[in-house]
Amino acid sequence: MPEYVSVIFCRKCGSRYVEINTWSNGNAVATCRTCRYSVELPGFTLGRCAVTRKELDIARNTIARINDFEK
Repeated sequence: MPEYVSVIFCRKCGSRYVEINTWSNGNAVATCRTCRYSVELPGFTLGRCAVTRKELDIARNTIARINDFEK
């Protein structure tokens, strides 16, 4: 059975703990729970996609880096 997930990584600190918990002028505001960096995301909305459990585990264990990623 597929899992549904949306993933946002913080490019400032690499954390996967990013939330959309506020809106500003109709734009989502992403806030990193680790470093508290916050940015408005104009032109985007929230959605979801189907992934397998394996893909979900890989996404959870991947660290974001500036212009790159590391497993």
